[in-house]
Amino acid sequence: MVKHRNPVLVIVFSIITLGIYTIYWLVSTTNELRRVTDIAPNPWFLLFILLPIVNIFVMIWYYWKYSKAIGEISGFEPVLLLILWLIVNPIAIIISQIQLNKKASASV
Repeated sequence: MVKHRNPVLVIVFSIITLGIYTIYWLVSTTNELRRVTDIAPNPWFLLFILLPIVNIFVMIWYYWKYSKAIGEISGFEPVLLLILWLIVNPIAIIISQIQLNKKASASV
């Protein structure tokens, strides 16, 4: 089951908590995606962001798997979402949450 969240509040909470809420949101939404699709990444891989240099490659891989999972449930282009994750992270968060909200609305 995918939870409906306000995309603007996700960004506001992320700013207020200096990015900590972003990590919480990413883990929560990944767990929701894993219930819906098999291609979503395992949120435990986010622990690798603590390792210097390795974290760059892990985040690119994680964002790619996450983007593919969003694309599978919503039809949004995964390559575009990956590029947004790498260049304009807040926009990627908003788009991802909008796509997740569409899935949540369709499930009700």
